[in-house]
Amino acid sequence: MGPFWFTRGMAFLPVFLVIWTYLTFTISYIMSVSRGDVDPGFPYISDTGARRPESSVFGQMLNISAVVALACLYIRYKQVDGYIEKLALDMQTRMNRLNKAGLVLAVLICFGISLVANFQETSVLGVHIAGAMMAFGLGTIYELMHCYITYKMFPDINGKSVFHARLVIACISLIALLGGFVATAFITSTDKNAVIKFHWKPGQPGYAAHLASTILEWILAASFLAYFFTFIRDFQKITVRTNTHLHQDNLYHDRGEILQNELADGASLA
Repeated sequence: MGPFWFTRGMAFLPVFLVIWTYLTFTISYIMSVSRGDVDPGFPYISDTGARRPESSVFGQMLNISAVVALACLYIRYKQVDGYIEKLALDMQTRMNRLNKAGLVLAVLICFGISLVANFQETSVLGVHIAGAMMAFGLGTIYELMHCYITYKMFPDINGKSVFHARLVIACISLIALLGGFVATAFITSTDKNAVIKFHWKPGQPGYAAHLASTILEWILAASFLAYFFTFIRDFQKITVRTNTHLHQDNLYHDRGEILQNELADGASLA
């Protein structure tokens, strides 16, 4: 019997990333609801990790997600880079530029995730919002960009079904992102004392817009993670190894240092 599907190549990375991140959201949600820090009905994801002790768990687990996400997106970059030469000559330059631009976006996306993890909205709201925009906003652009790359790699490199799957997920992300912007424009997230509102009741001004905004945020996060699921079959066909090359047979800086040590050893023996 061959290896399990998630142990072939690098497929375990996107599988781990999606499961781990969903687990992060679930644990912080359960902790925050059980402590009464947020309402059970669709709080913002960031609200579930804004207060202690859930903020510590949320931040630590999301930091791990950022590192694994960067590894996934780097492998995707290397995989596309390896197949570019098989495309038509008139497409190679364009795909190479898009692939490198995607790598830059990948670094910014994962940096944004780490900002969300380490700067809670209750401490440094501006940095937290900037991180969320980098993660979800640039993440949606990344999805659309790699949809285009996937489309241009058909039929020589990949099938069209994976393009359709990625396109549907990217469109859901885009709709949720734009819808979230619109819904957020109709609400005020702070009270008259400029304190963030964690509890909303039906009938309050802006409650409907708040509910739409939070639901769209959860959809956006779910679709962004689902995009990594489309990498599983691709990652089954790639393995990344590190080659080690020692430039010399010792760690001394120069031969003079070796000679000094030999003289010192000889003097001690004498």
